Amino acid sequence: MTFGIKEFLGEKTFAILIAALTAFLFWAASRFCKSWLIPRLCKLTDGPHLRALHILFDGFSKPFPVLIWLLGLCTALPMLPLGKLQAFLISISSSSIRISVLLCCGWGFWRATALCDFALNNISSHLDLKASATLSSILKKGYRVLVVAFVAVGVLDVLHYSVTGLITGFGLLGLTVSLAAQDSASNLFSGLMILLERPFSIGDWITVNGVDGAVEDLTFRSTKIRAMDNTLYVLPNSSVTSTTINNSTARNMRLFRFTLNLTFDSPRDNLEALMAHLTNLLKNNPAIDPSSVIVRLTGFSESGISILVNAYVLRKDLNEFLNIQNQLNLDILDAVRAQGLRFAMTASRVYMDADNDNQ
Repeated sequence: MTFGIKEFLGEKTFAILIAALTAFLFWAASRFCKSWLIPRLCKLTDGPHLRALHILFDGFSKPFPVLIWLLGLCTALPMLPLGKLQAFLISISSSSIRISVLLCCGWGFWRATALCDFALNNISSHLDLKASATLSSILKKGYRVLVVAFVAVGVLDVLHYSVTGLITGFGLLGLTVSLAAQDSASNLFSGLMILLERPFSIGDWITVNGVDGAVEDLTFRSTKIRAMDNTLYVLPNSSVTSTTINNSTARNMRLFRFTLNLTFDSPRDNLEALMAHLTNLLKNNPAIDPSSVIVRLTGFSESGISILVNAYVLRKDLNEFLNIQNQLNLDILDAVRAQGLRFAMTASRVYMDADNDNQ
């Protein structure tokens, strides 16, 4: 039957038909995997116990159908009657299939980077590690580097390059570079110390080396901090670990503290009434820790009477603290005016030489 069809259509037409049919079957298989098989597998593994499989199936949801389609092309193209080009396609078909498999596997594992978070969450309790965004970011970068390295080595091996010699050469080059780049090695070690000691995480607001801002990224070499004016500071890890780090995010409250300077002619009764009012105002505020409230007359300055106002605001977020501080300042201003008191102003005195003045 096949012989009759081949004789009827001709050898070249029959070869084209077989190649097209092969390509179509692989295309249909790829569409089946993309639209039905992989979504079903992802749905079946959508649970805490099969989380790793779910991540893998989701990661290969795009590369696997593409791989099937590439395998179809690598199988169908050598069947076409292309003369000398056909012989060339046949000779490279095996290498093309192996390279396609390597590239698609690398693509799938790259998309399955969430395996790092899954593994980190599983081992955090056993190794006493904090599953922070910082450590997760470092693990993901290392994982992706390994994926690219394995794919590159596999492709070079398929192309018959000396992988052993290449790895040895890279090892010697790495040793030379490491000896010449001691600062980079110091930064790398400091980055590892930051991960182990966890003085801060990505998103924390810190002050280090005179830089005040939010930690945006932590790499093997440097720590990136975004300041309030949106300026990005890149600090070497060695300089970060060698100085004092103030982590504002780690505190559970913020200090509200200043000194009121009132004029010397302020009546005592009005001062006592003002201090009692401010004490009640702060203690009755739900955003204030009542045990931290201090309103006391602390002394006399050159400009006037000094009254210390001290309290802790139970807010970590800077914007929330600023809003509460703004409202408290307005209430304090109203309280001072309600008592008929005035703020003291620093006066400057100018003394003139009498002899020079007469001249």
